[in-house]
Amino acid sequence: MPVSPHSLLRSRQREKRGVVLVLVLWIAIILALISYSVLFQVAVEASVTSTRKKYLEAEALARAGVAKAIVDLRNDMIHDHAEEATVFDAEGDVWARPEEDKTEVQLSRYSEGYFTVRVFDENGLINLNRINAANMVVLRRLMEEFGYSEEAAEIAAAAVVDWRDSDYIPVLPNAPHNDEGIAYAMIQYEDENRGRAREENVEPLVFRNEDYLTVDELLEVYGITPRLFFGPGTREAAQYEEYFGEPEGDLFQIDDDAPYTYDGETYLGLRDYFTVHGRGVININTAPFHVLAALGRAVDQDGESFADRVISNRRGNRERDINNENAYQDGTVLAADVEVAAVVNQLRALGLTVDVRSNTFRIVSTGVVGDVRCVMEVLVSREYRQLVRDETFEARDRAAERRAMNSGRLQRREDRSEGTIVRYPHVRILQVYMR
Repeated sequence: MPVSPHSLLRSRQREKRGVVLVLVLWIAIILALISYSVLFQVAVEASVTSTRKKYLEAEALARAGVAKAIVDLRNDMIHDHAEEATVFDAEGDVWARPEEDKTEVQLSRYSEGYFTVRVFDENGLINLNRINAANMVVLRRLMEEFGYSEEAAEIAAAAVVDWRDSDYIPVLPNAPHNDEGIAYAMIQYEDENRGRAREENVEPLVFRNEDYLTVDELLEVYGITPRLFFGPGTREAAQYEEYFGEPEGDLFQIDDDAPYTYDGETYLGLRDYFTVHGRGVININTAPFHVLAALGRAVDQDGESFADRVISNRRGNRERDINNENAYQDGTVLAADVEVAAVVNQLRALGLTVDVRSNTFRIVSTGVVGDVRCVMEVLVSREYRQLVRDETFEARDRAAERRAMNSGRLQRREDRSEGTIVRYPHVRILQVYMR
């Protein structure tokens, strides 16, 4: 039966309408996707902007915490140098007390942000650049505590000293060669290959023969493994070994199942005992428990008992609200504590100076806004400066005083000798780390 022209036209019109409907639907879908993409991008940018704003606020709060710590350090020095005051640094100082407006401090009631700041005394640690052949027993005993054998501890401690001393002669007793680079290379070859090493078969190890610039340089020294440096069981040690590989050989192995801990939760490593900053002395008033214990063991004492005694004495058996009434204020007070003085004298005989004053501090300030935080770590040095004003400055000062006197606003000073000396506490920023 033939199809009429009208039926064919209506059929084609219906097909066109169907195509148009499909096109409209596709266009609607595409527009919806574009709208979603735009909205998603706007949401992401809004989130990034909000996070950035919070981070800038957190950074400002962290800087405020650093400023607070610097003011405390200055005020403490002003107090120490006041008339008839004894100059010493201890846990009862304003800079050391966390309860002195240093924990979760809010600067504005209109903001949820706050800062927390702590000040750590670098002089409470052992200066790595003061370790030498005479006192490397401190390192050796410490490494044995971490799990090294006596042989491994002796080799690693000697390598630490050889890294910074100025000669090429190994301090290791019975070294297999008189050149330190070759000597330690031979030890490494025998440990990793379990065979006798010959000089011609090894590549000499490199030793810098200069002072350590950072404690992290220990990781470049032969015998210092990530587990020893960061602490057995730490995340940093595992990440370092995953990236660089575990140390070969059997000489410097430490079992993660037997970590040396502090406060029952923090895994300690060599990095927690040493510093490269400061005057090279150890402040007995601020040295933490684990450092005092290491010093006690270095002179054949019960390290934990020695640390307990020092901390109990300097705090006056207090756990909170520590003041400086019982702190070691000078050599006379320190000498009066017979048992502690005996250990201090032994340490001094080894070349490790024990004192009661500090000049280098590490400030760790954390600004927090919501779920965003900024941590600022600042290393500062502190000193009490005395400056004599020059003649030009003095002449200008006298002229200003005469003008003020003529206007009746100032009385003449009878004694100007004190006015020629300017005394002030100076805190200098050495390094800044942001994380």
